[in-house]
Amino acid sequence: MIKGEKVYLRPILKEDITFLNEWKNDEETYRYLGGGFMPTSIDQQEKWMDSMIDTTGNNKRFIICDNENLPIGMVGLYSINWIHRTSEIGLYIGNKSTQGRGYGKESCRLIERFAKEYLNLRKIKLNVVFDNESATHMWHSLGYEKVGKFKDERFIKGEYKDLVLMEKFI
Repeated sequence: MIKGEKVYLRPILKEDITFLNEWKNDEETYRYLGGGFMPTSIDQQEKWMDSMIDTTGNNKRFIICDNENLPIGMVGLYSINWIHRTSEIGLYIGNKSTQGRGYGKESCRLIERFAKEYLNLRKIKLNVVFDNESATHMWHSLGYEKVGKFKDERFIKGEYKDLVLMEKFI
């Protein structure tokens, strides 16, 4: 486990499928994420679970738990490039009753520390939909800098949205 003050990060377990499927099927939670909102059956998601729990490759995903051991979201490092020592980061808090309490911010700090101290990474990148003001604000407050933009990159609720590219040297 990767422990913080408010949350800890742990590997994904097969029994987490109930939470993961509930979050995956929530439009508000998933609309801004890279894969977008697409309702998925628990049977389909079971087929993905082996890849979700595998931390031996270039993706490292963790369940975010609060101090009461309740799974509240997921954070991960994706597309790790071991030569250039870079990665992408992704995060969501799926449990709506825990949103806005700083759990996402602390989870990012924890995974950044893990990336630097155990994976020897030097830079983390991300994409955020321009309209997602709360996420943009959080990433900026964590020290991520805007380095570019893709115009009309994501199709969300009938409209194309700009995608902001951000990065941070850790």
